Amino acid sequence: MANFFRTILISLLAFLITTEISTRNLHKQLSKEIRTVRIEGLNLSYRGSGPVNGKTVVFLHGFGGSSFDWNFLMEELSKEYRCVALDIPPFGLSEKSVTFDYSDRNLVKVIISFIKSLNIDQFTLVGHSMGGYLSILTAMNQPGRVERLILLDSAFSFRQSNEDIDVNSNIPSDEETFDRLTLLLNVGLKTYPVVKFVYRNFLGETKDLKNMEHFDYAFSQNYFLPAEVLVKFSKDKIAQEEIEIDLSNLNVPTLIIYGENDTITPPSIGKYLSEHIKKSKFILIPSEGHLPFWNEKVLLEIRRFLRDSE
Repeated sequence: MANFFRTILISLLAFLITTEISTRNLHKQLSKEIRTVRIEGLNLSYRGSGPVNGKTVVFLHGFGGSSFDWNFLMEELSKEYRCVALDIPPFGLSEKSVTFDYSDRNLVKVIISFIKSLNIDQFTLVGHSMGGYLSILTAMNQPGRVERLILLDSAFSFRQSNEDIDVNSNIPSDEETFDRLTLLLNVGLKTYPVVKFVYRNFLGETKDLKNMEHFDYAFSQNYFLPAEVLVKFSKDKIAQEEIEIDLSNLNVPTLIIYGENDTITPPSIGKYLSEHIKKSKFILIPSEGHLPFWNEKVLLEIRRFLRDSE
């Protein structure tokens, strides 16, 4: 029995060491691909491609994602457009501060300042999940600058609608619970099999190679995200004042794309958005989940939308 437990312990230790080494190597590789800029007191990472003087497309990733999410779409679209993808703090390789204000209002402020720092005047805004919601807020804030809006499996709080669904009603807010959550996240974010299980079973994804390669890169970045920072991010979301949104005031051509099998931000959200946003088009992608970044039909629809709405 002692030999059995010794073998298990040695195997576990070897697995953890191997995970640490491979994760650091991926992280180092990603660091070579990004650029940095200091905005609102934070070092922000981003990637860019395409003609500098061309029409610009700005990409905003979702919760736990990064600018790497957009690699396939950027590679294709950069043949015609200037493409810029931000690592929204504290995700990706952007700075992870425990004192930063991660409220939606402040993140939108950071996004706008970031875009201005690159001397981008007018642009198309593409957002996924959380990034989709931030894209809506940014477009509402910058009506003269956002020319077109593309929402991929966008998050949206129905507290803004007449349905008055409080999505935060079951989120705990006491310090003891947050302390337990911090401990859980510190373990979970660094445990490859746990995160992989969540990735494969709760995002409605197919189990192809591209998705698993994406998982490895996503894991390598979140591996170095301190749980305390993620808890601060969550606290700021809970404590923030509600933002009043009137979607009827959003008056730019908008493409809304959702995966048929998305269980995180279900297609019903996309239908609601399409019913309330003028000049919008809703497209449902068959057999797709929450991460449609490599879907050829998504690329086709985005390219068609960009050309037709010029």
